[in-house]
Amino acid sequence: MNIRSIWFAAALAAFSLPCAAVPDANGEINSTPAPDLSADSAMKARLNYNLGYEIYEKAMAQETAAAKLKGAAAREAAEAVKQGFEQARERFRTVVGADPNMKEAWNLIGYTSRRLGEFEESLSAYDAALKLAPDYPEAIEYRAELFLLTGRLTQAREAYVTLQKSNPSYAGVLLESMRSWVAKPPASAVVEPAEKEAFVRWVAEQKS
Repeated sequence: MNIRSIWFAAALAAFSLPCAAVPDANGEINSTPAPDLSADSAMKARLNYNLGYEIYEKAMAQETAAAKLKGAAAREAAEAVKQGFEQARERFRTVVGADPNMKEAWNLIGYTSRRLGEFEESLSAYDAALKLAPDYPEAIEYRAELFLLTGRLTQAREAYVTLQKSNPSYAGVLLESMRSWVAKPPASAVVEPAEKEAFVRWVAEQKS
């Protein structure tokens, strides 16, 4: 076999079986290292994050439009929003499967799961985002919204104090949610009367 034939065989084997042993220019067999798939994983994560974010933004826009509708049209729009959140979450799940270190995807799994009423997955996702970036303000605020929904008022207050120090704008968003909670506590938040009264007083003391 001449040199040209050896090179052709090597190239063909490398293309079709990247993990196989292939002959070098001298016709000797050497082990070929496993291919580095990290670039493929990063590309898969980024692609799915972008697609998921598009679906997420569309669902948010549909929700805004649905607020102006009534009756059957409102119900149909609400179902479309729900489906949008479900589809976006699937993309974000694919993202963290490819790149578990993408905190933004974990955060949006938390958000979409919360909006879908799946609070356990939501909390786990927020915790994963904050494990990667403990000072991630969006995840701190979003998780605090979950705390309000589930009646964890002490944790919500702690989140507010943290955000006051690190990101006052997010603290302001959370305070508005707390005031809404005081005006109309969600049915999902089961709280002892004394704890509720203490929280109401505390919220009233906070300055915008």
